[in-house]
Amino acid sequence: MKKPRNATQYFASSEHRRILISEEAARIMDQQGIRDFHMAKTKAARRLGLGNRVPLPTNREIEAALQQRLRLFDGDRWSARCRMLWCLATMTMEMFVRYEPRVVGALLRGSVTEKTPVELHLFADTPEDIADCFAKNSIPYESFEKRARFRRGRYTMIPAFRFAREGVGVEVLAFNTKDIREAPLCPVAGKPMQRIALQRAREMLASL
Repeated sequence: MKKPRNATQYFASSEHRRILISEEAARIMDQQGIRDFHMAKTKAARRLGLGNRVPLPTNREIEAALQQRLRLFDGDRWSARCRMLWCLATMTMEMFVRYEPRVVGALLRGSVTEKTPVELHLFADTPEDIADCFAKNSIPYESFEKRARFRRGRYTMIPAFRFAREGVGVEVLAFNTKDIREAPLCPVAGKPMQRIALQRAREMLASL
């Protein structure tokens, strides 16, 4: 790559590369259903032939590019997908209402692709309580763990469940009841995740 002749040219070219990577990463996340921002941005940089040392855009920049792409190229389907996911989210929250369900993630931020799952946080004394709810409702599921990052650099592995409703993925993280007061950090903003309860989710659905 040709070296820029001065600082102004350097910063302009650096900003241009960030935009290119953001747009390519957004395309990858949209078309391939990749949800890991770091994976998407490094893959984008390689595809653009920019090497491993190029400064990468932030997760916030990539999500902004993704949101712009979804509205620009897929506006009608994006709106229909949002409505469908909000409907599914409220139905699932009603099923788990005793565990104080909260909607989180891409649906809440509006970054909805064809492969975006509904993401919920539930709060129970033990993960087995939630597993029993699956059993009572005859819902097959896959259990796993997901790492959550909290303030002051604390990481915790959270029990989780993955299942499908109407062909759409749903991911449920089973927090302890005391954790309702402290949300993990958002991978985009780096601040505590926004969580909304059932009534607000119903209002979101009604507004679409």
